[in-house]
Amino acid sequence: MKKDRHVFNSILETIGHTPMIKLNRIPKEEGVECEVLAKCEFMNPTGSHKDRLALNLIETAEKEGKIKAGGTIIEATSGNTGMSLSFVGAVKGYRTILAVVPKTSQEKIDLIRGFGADVIKSKVSASKGPEGIFALAENLRDTIPGSFYASQFSNKANPETHYKSTSEEIFEQCGGKLDCLFMSAGTGGTISGTGKKLKEKLSTVKVIGCDPVGSVIGSPGGMYMPFRVEGVGYDFVPPNCDLKVIDEWIKFNDKNAFNLTRKLMHEEGIMCGGSAGGILWCALDYAKKMKLTKDQTIVVILPDTGRNYLTKQFNNEWMLEYGFMNEEEYRKVVFENSLLPEKRFGDDIQLKDLDCKAVPILKLDDKIGDSWKILSQESFVMLNKTGAETDGDFKGLVISKEVLSAISSRKFTFDDKLEKVMQADYCLMSETLKVSTVSKIMETRDHLLFKRSDNKRIYLATPSTLMNKLKDNLSAKS
Repeated sequence: MKKDRHVFNSILETIGHTPMIKLNRIPKEEGVECEVLAKCEFMNPTGSHKDRLALNLIETAEKEGKIKAGGTIIEATSGNTGMSLSFVGAVKGYRTILAVVPKTSQEKIDLIRGFGADVIKSKVSASKGPEGIFALAENLRDTIPGSFYASQFSNKANPETHYKSTSEEIFEQCGGKLDCLFMSAGTGGTISGTGKKLKEKLSTVKVIGCDPVGSVIGSPGGMYMPFRVEGVGYDFVPPNCDLKVIDEWIKFNDKNAFNLTRKLMHEEGIMCGGSAGGILWCALDYAKKMKLTKDQTIVVILPDTGRNYLTKQFNNEWMLEYGFMNEEEYRKVVFENSLLPEKRFGDDIQLKDLDCKAVPILKLDDKIGDSWKILSQESFVMLNKTGAETDGDFKGLVISKEVLSAISSRKFTFDDKLEKVMQADYCLMSETLKVSTVSKIMETRDHLLFKRSDNKRIYLATPSTLMNKLKDNLSAKS
């Protein structure tokens, strides 16, 4: 007897039809009575809802003759769309080159390269301007023959994707009963397409936009400020974001997003990116303020997988470094509440008590060639306008190995200024951290930077400085 074969012709056929899961512990703990359902878009092949978009963008371009065999896909992205385009491009035989923002996680970049794509990282966090991701992508489009610029921010195939697929799945999975939909906006395509179709089917449904503090999408005309959550919020309102579809905006901050993302994993077993925590935070906040009842249903979209952020919000040291955990919270997680609790040397010594070396200071307009000797001797240098030790207004950090890479790859020359290879985003630890905390952090770091309050200089702590302090203290006790 012949059995039916449940075999897909290609992995592209597995895109979509993601599950809807009821959240249980977290809503109960937060005192939320309504039913909270999570649309698990992280269960698409590359781990995000952008797989839906990428497939439709490319297949639409194929039908319109905008990309042909041997062509190259170009896109400006914060990571997920780039990964999805690389994935679809790999299956279909296209090359892919992507311009990404600086905060794009290394996991995303490595996965994108795993699909055979190339990545160019911009030097600025703002997406627009001569050094932003759009300028980089447009330059690639103009210089590479046979290229197709996917243009997810304005390509109408973006919202159409979700108008036809995501919305229909949600409607069916909810049994046609839905009171509120909570989503974030990056390009705006998902919330616009999904929200529009659901409003056509359910006239009473409310579409709530969830936007990071600092983004202008949920507050047009406001001032853009950088934030850590990836893939959502921008310094402009994308053409694909139909503000008329969105009934209300709720703002969330990085700390709320990251901590609730971790809780979502700990208590519901769902591993998502930081934007998922932000969306859920907004949904819970709204449900409590509006006093939603047990006969009401809300849906939260969980856009991407937490596997893309293992070195970020799921890393305790990263959470401490960027201020999303304080030292007491960190020690509870890694020492006190651990299933394998431990005690360490240095509870009575602070980071500032270590004999650490000050990081050298150079000027923004110093040339790479003129600074080569000191760069070859030091791991880092700090930059300010004057180069003076008394000028604590540091503009950024220069990492010597990145200068070597930039010169070796001929991206810069010895005549270029240090400012061009400067990293404006760097992390400083508190000088009051206990050395026992620092020694734990050093298990996964080869250095820490901190600022001393007495002279405003930046100092470098390394395993050797810890070892010297440990030896001195043991010698004093013997």
